[in-house]
Formats: sequence, C-alpha cells, structure tokens
Amino acid sequence: MVEHVRPDVLILATGGLYSVPEIPGINSGNVVRAAVLNRQLKTYLRFIGPGLIIRATKFWMPIGKRVVVIGGGIHGLQLAVFLIKRGKMVTVVDAYEEMGKEVVQNYKGRLFWWLEQKGALLLSGVKYEEITDKGLTITTKEGEKRILASDTILPALALAPDTEFVKSLKDTAPEIYQIGDCANPALILDAIGDGSRIGRAM
Repeated sequence: MVEHVRPDVLILATGGLYSVPEIPGINSGNVVRAAVLNRQLKTYLRFIGPGLIIRATKFWMPIGKRVVVIGGGIHGLQLAVFLIKRGKMVTVVDAYEEMGKEVVQNYKGRLFWWLEQKGALLLSGVKYEEITDKGLTITTKEGEKRILASDTILPALALAPDTEFVKSLKDTAPEIYQIGDCANPALILDAIGDGSRIGRAM
C-alpha cells in the first residue's frame, strides 16, 4: 500500500516486541510469556467481550497461585496489581536498583504502599541466575542467593523496538518518522505526544 500511495511523509507506529530475558531455563514450562497470553486473549475476545473476560479472570487464569514477575517497571507493577486483585501471591524482581521509574511520582508512593499492604515482595537490584521447576533463583543486591518458589514465572519487561518492519520501508517516502514503541518503548502518552509534534510540524 505504501508503494502504491507513495506518500510524502510516512509515520510509523508499529509497536514494539515483547522482551525475553536471557536466563537459563527461560523456556521452562512454568514460564508464561506475555506474547502467549496476548494471543490467548485475542482468541477469547473473538467470542466474548472484555468485560466478561475481566470478570472471568477472577475465577480462572492459566497462572498458578504463586507468581514471580520479572521486571519492576510499569508493565511489571501493573501486572502485579492485576494478579493480586485475583488472589495471587506475587513477587516482583528487577535487575535495576530502582523500581517503577516510569510510574508517575505522586502515584508511586501509594502504589508501593498498596503492594506492601497486600503482601507483595519487591526485590530490586537482583541478578537472575536460573529458572527451575522450583522457581527463580536470584542473587540479591546483598549477595545472598535465594530461590523464589513459584508456580508461574511471568516476564514483564519493557518492550523492545520493532526495527525489522521499519527497515523494510526504508526509502519508501522522502520523510519517515518512527513514533511510539517502534522508536523508543515508553507510554501511550509519549506516543501520542510524538504524533502530535510531528503532525503540527508538517
């Protein structure tokens, strides 16, 4: 279509790719990847609406009782809240020293307080060692090796830019702009801001 239209300006908002951490055992059966859950959700949405799906997840999900979420950014923390509200025991781990960098500052304190009140365990500055059928083995920032026992491990890292599709459209327009996750994975607000700035500059 792009070749047929031959646009003067091409703005790409093709989204990002799910990141998968390089941890021994990441392909184990107790690891459920976001891409798989996303495909399942799309299948269910063909037959029932989002409201019913939200209600149904309070009774059943393809996830065990004890969950380790890998990633303490906004994706992982939102996932933790969702799971806790559905009765899951959640541990969130992150390799970075600070969790929730993308979370709005005046909301972050309340979020962490709520997670703590609900019994969530938050561990930052960790090193991921191995995934086994027992759970995730980490080394804490204090140097202690721990096994985080879990039924399900959910990677919830920030998206990575989808560069392959962008490369395939090289030289198809005099001006090409990447916005949103296909340029620099961030929040929907940032993607809207990118589009607004480019549109007003035309």
